[in-house]
Formats: sequence, C-alpha cells, structure tokens
Amino acid sequence: MDNNAAQTNSTPEYPRDIYEPVLSTSIELDEFMRKEFTISYFNLDGDHEVNTCYGDVKMTIDALMDYTNMLDTVCAQWKLEGYHKALYEYHSDVLRKFAGKLQTAIGYNYAATLEKCRKKQKRKEKVDDIGADGISLTARRRRAPDEKAANKDSSHRKG
Repeated sequence: MDNNAAQTNSTPEYPRDIYEPVLSTSIELDEFMRKEFTISYFNLDGDHEVNTCYGDVKMTIDALMDYTNMLDTVCAQWKLEGYHKALYEYHSDVLRKFAGKLQTAIGYNYAATLEKCRKKQKRKEKVDDIGADGISLTARRRRAPDEKAANKDSSHRKG
C-alpha cells in the first residue's frame, strides 16, 4: 500500500480548504422544522419508533453527504488501493443512497443548498479578505475613504 500515514503511524494531514465546513446554517429553526414526527421501523426485535424533526433529518443528510465527500477525497489523497479503496467507496455509495432517500422523503436538496452556500461564501470573501495581514487591511480601509473623497473633489472641479 502506498499510504505513508499508515506506514509511519502518524496522523494524516487534512487540508483546511477541503475539510473546513463550507455549509453554514441558521441556528434558529422555524416552527415547521421543530415539529416532531415519528419514524417507525420493524426488525427482528419487533416494532420501533424514533421521534425526530425536519431539522434533525436535514442535519443527518448534511453529515452523511459531507462524510461521503470526505471518503471520496481520502481515497484520492491517501492513494488507497485494493480492499481499503473498495471498502471506502462502498461505504460512500451506500451512505449517499441513504442520504438520497432521506432527501426525497423531506423534499431537501443538499447539492442546491451547498451551491447556494458557496455563492454566499464567495460574496463574503470579496468583501472581507480575512487571510490578509491585519495591518494591510487597516491601511486599505483607511485609504478607501481618502480615495473616495479625492474622486469627489476632482469631479466637482471639472463641473
């Protein structure tokens, strides 16, 4: 196996841009999301019921889809082959299908939500470049009002 992390027993590196949560959801859930409903199922032990709500199912879908994406990424990043790659791909496929069933059942679209969030994040990054040095950000903010004032002065002189 060509996996250095497994050979050295060290913790693998997870790049921040891949693993940092991309989705941001509101903490406040509206009344519809708080309404409980019952999921009933039967297994060898008999009938069972789970009380849950839309928000819980939505968070479960988000977690399952994020996990399947992570499994896919790890296969490529760790250069997994053979059994380990097949196992991770199998788990990813099974969980993705289950998340798809849950999405259909509650009328939720993870991909659309993720895309909407990414667009919102891009707009926010254009406004706030938090990766820049604090001093350069401060200088840029102080310069912006001066540049606006200079532009106004030059437009008044022309008229």
